[in-house]
Amino acid sequence: MSLVNAALDLLFPPRCPGCGRDGERWFCAPCLNRIPGPTMPICDCCGFTLPATSISPRCRACLDRPPAFRRARACATYAHDDEGPLRAVLHRYKYERDLAEAAPLVRLLEERCPLAPNDYDLVVPVPLHLSRLRWRGFNQAQLLVQTHARRHCVRVDPFALERVRATGPQVRLDAEERRRNVRGAFRVAHRERVAGRAVLLVDDVYTSGATADACARALLSAGARVVDVVALAHAVLS
Repeated sequence: MSLVNAALDLLFPPRCPGCGRDGERWFCAPCLNRIPGPTMPICDCCGFTLPATSISPRCRACLDRPPAFRRARACATYAHDDEGPLRAVLHRYKYERDLAEAAPLVRLLEERCPLAPNDYDLVVPVPLHLSRLRWRGFNQAQLLVQTHARRHCVRVDPFALERVRATGPQVRLDAEERRRNVRGAFRVAHRERVAGRAVLLVDDVYTSGATADACARALLSAGARVVDVVALAHAVLS
C-alpha cells in the first residue's frame, strides 16, 4: 500500500458498503454471503432459476414470448423487496447519486461476471434518456462496465444505442406493463456502429427483461449479429 493510500485510510477508514463494518475495502464476508448468485438450474435464455421439476431448458415466460436477445445472465440476485446489502448499495448509487458506491459494484461485476467481454466485438451500456442523465449526472451502467471491458480490451460504445423516449419508473409495474412502457424507447442512429457485430448489452439490474428486450430489438434491427445481456443483479419480482 502506498503512503498516500495509508494516509487516506487513517483519515477515511475503509468500511464495508453493505453494513459499514470498519476495515473492509469492499463487501465483508457476511455481506457477500447475503449476495447470492443465481440458483441452478437456470433458463438458458433469461437466466432465471427454473423450477426443480422443469423438463425444458427455458422458463415459461421465454417459451411464451421469446426475447430478442440470445441470453441474459446476472452476477447476483435479490428479491425486489429485499433489504440486503446489494439492493441498498445499488439504491444509493442510482437514486442518491453516490459515486463512491461504484467501486464495490465494479469489483462485484469483475469477480462474478458470467459472460466474458472479450467474446464480443462491442460492449453497449443500456442508455438513459437525456432528462434522466441530466438529473443523475452519469449513466450507472456505463460506469460499471467501463473498467471491466477495458481490462478485457473490448470497446465500450455508450452512444451506439439511444433512448429516444423518456419512460416512467418500472418499479411498480408488472411484466406486461414494463414491456409497454419501454416499447419503441430505443434506437440505433448510426447502423455502422453495430452492424455485423456481436454485442454485449450491460445494465445494472435486470427484472422482467423488458428493457433488455427492447434494446436488443433495436440493436438487431440495426444489423447486430447477436445480442447477449449481462446485469449486475437479477431483481426477482415478488
